[in-house]
Amino acid sequence: PREGGRIAVAEAARNLTCSGARPLAVTDNLNFGNPYKPENFWQLREAVEGIAEGCRAFGTPVVGGNVSLYNESPAGVVDPTPTVAMVGLIDDEKHITTQWFKNEGDAIILVGGTRAVASEDGDDTEAVPSAAAHDRGYSLGASRFLKICFGKKIGPVPKLEIELELAVQNAVRDLIRLGLVRSAHDCSEGGLTVALAECCFNPDGLLGAEIGLGSCGGSRAGCAGDTPASTNAATLFNEAQSRVIVSCDPKNAERILSELKSKNIPHAQIGTIIADDLRITVSGENLNWPVVELHDVWSNAIRRAVESDSEPIRSL
Repeated sequence: PREGGRIAVAEAARNLTCSGARPLAVTDNLNFGNPYKPENFWQLREAVEGIAEGCRAFGTPVVGGNVSLYNESPAGVVDPTPTVAMVGLIDDEKHITTQWFKNEGDAIILVGGTRAVASEDGDDTEAVPSAAAHDRGYSLGASRFLKICFGKKIGPVPKLEIELELAVQNAVRDLIRLGLVRSAHDCSEGGLTVALAECCFNPDGLLGAEIGLGSCGGSRAGCAGDTPASTNAATLFNEAQSRVIVSCDPKNAERILSELKSKNIPHAQIGTIIADDLRITVSGENLNWPVVELHDVWSNAIRRAVESDSEPIRSL
């Protein structure tokens, strides 16, 4: 719960950063079970401590909030749910940035990152020790992938390194203010692959991406004991923190990489914007999805979750 509270704050700030804003303040909503039960009180206390740690790091005071307790039923208690809303300020409207890819041929760069990505030119700026091969920051633990595909809520949550998170967000805001970034989107629920798909859903016209990820996720640690399928799934869907996907004019790619390298920010140029399809090559496996089909699944997800064949929902 403490790590989850920290992550909730960091992700809210990351969303603001990707829009070109600097975080200012927080309001929260805490949903937990009966606090008179020791295990539930522990969850509540740890989540509050995690939120407090995150807010101190980002300099964002909690100016309001709400607490909902005793959320239980005969089936059990709700999962600990700290929800964070954060407000920020974009100092100049020309710095407003959206998440969608803009032009075919633009370069795609991952800022931040873990062993899940290695740069195409081999200039890997990450320092991942061999002991970190299965560290909780790089695994599928507590991921949406495990919940949706296998019905499991297991594994430790990703590890958030506050110093790296702050450095990544500061670097992304600097790149936006320099006018080098055309789009920016954070990696969160669903991991890198889901974030890339969301980047393709430009309302002015769907775009695709050609993505190349390094063998075994680019880890210096190796893949002993892993199967190709499990390794690729972890590369594609792990929810490691402190990652932002940016796109830019290819003429600006080298400058962006240079700026990130000078600040010792992990980074990798992972691909190019194309038309129609999301194509990902990982550890020699080629994956391809038509973006129009991905967009249909994404945009109609709520409709399909609640409607039935006998009672279809009318289009608005």
